[in-house]
This record gives sequence, C-alpha cells and structure tokens, in this order.
Amino acid sequence: MKFLNKETLIDAASLGVGVVAGRAATNVVASKLGAKVPALSKPLVANLTPVAGGILTLLLAPNNRYAQGIANGMFASAGAFYVDYALNKAGLNLTGAPAAPVTGVFMNGVGESDVFMGNAETGTDDYASDSYDFTSASTGEMDF
Repeated sequence: MKFLNKETLIDAASLGVGVVAGRAATNVVASKLGAKVPALSKPLVANLTPVAGGILTLLLAPNNRYAQGIANGMFASAGAFYVDYALNKAGLNLTGAPAAPVTGVFMNGVGESDVFMGNAETGTDDYASDSYDFTSASTGEMDF
C-alpha cells in the first residue's frame, strides 16, 4: 500500500483549500460585513463563518469527495481558532510568544543578581553558601 498516492494527495489538497477558504471567509466577514454589523467584527462571531461555509458546501455537493475535503478544512479552520482561543483563556499560548514572561513563570522571581542553579558569584573553589547549596560552586546544573 502506497502512502502518498494520488487520492491521498488530492484529499490533503482539498483539506488545505478548505482551511484557506475558511480563513478567507472569516476575514471577509470581519472586515467587510463587520463595518455594517458590529457583532460580526468580533473574532468569536466571525469565526463561525467557516462552519456555515462548510455546511453550505456539504449541502451543495453532498456526495462529492472534494467538497467533503473542503468542508472538513473549513471546519478545521474554525475549530483551530476556538481551541486556540480556549487555550489562551486558560493561559496556554501554543502558537506564539509565551503567555507570561518566562522568568516570571519558571524562575519565580529570581533576579539577575541572584544565584539560581549555577555558579555563585564567589570563586569556583568556594561553596555557594548564599544559594544554600553545599556542593562546590562550579557544579551547578546551569554551569555552562
């Protein structure tokens, strides 16, 4: 069984066309119709457009394989937006920059002058007593 046969590539292409069509429909509704109907300029409402477009595509061509792929892509476009929106609300931003500064989340307020899993400011032969570490100052995990 071939993995990349003609049918698989056509299905993938139609899915991609549906995603692009869903994004384009969302942008058109938000920009063009959003000026006339303010509720449509909100992303939560505007991203319902690909769902409506996917349903319409399935109604117009119910047994067409390409139409099903395009409709699935439109559903995926809307679904991806709402999942991303929910994750951002939960504090998880997987598509861009971290939702909170990395030092605020992982370092728990350790400043630039504080010792955190690395060398103490004293010599390498001394012990890092200011970090409450009883190993040699040069044996920290962050000793690069």
